[in-house]
Amino acid sequence: MIASRTALATKSVARFVVAVLVVAAILPATAADARVARRHLRMRMDGYVGPPPEGRREMANLVLRAGRKNVPFQVTSATVLSGGTLAANIFSQVRPYTPNFILRGQRDLVGQIENAAPGARLRIIGNWVGGTRDFMVASVERQDDASGAH
Repeated sequence: MIASRTALATKSVARFVVAVLVVAAILPATAADARVARRHLRMRMDGYVGPPPEGRREMANLVLRAGRKNVPFQVTSATVLSGGTLAANIFSQVRPYTPNFILRGQRDLVGQIENAAPGARLRIIGNWVGGTRDFMVASVERQDDASGAH
């Protein structure tokens, strides 16, 4: 009787150990898959090319890598169009890096930013790839300077 209890206990322990090993083998793969899946957040940034005027501070002072050129860009307004975060949170994540965003997309769109003259007012819409500095440019619009924002 004692031998059968011992055998039963040994089987229970063995099953438990197998279950722990199976879970341990599955968890790292699941965690790795979660890291690979990146969020894409659609964002609109309004602003102008170049440094801010003396004494003025904008929402964000960014450096955009557009083509082969780093372009200083002052964000006067930004909105996250999809996703549950604020533009300020995204800017905080890329602030430690230079350039802050690496612009990707159609050459003509990225070229509009790369070749924009200092002071040019632009509206840039695209997708930020969470956890990276990649910003996928979907559209670039020149804004008139009638707003007097700078």
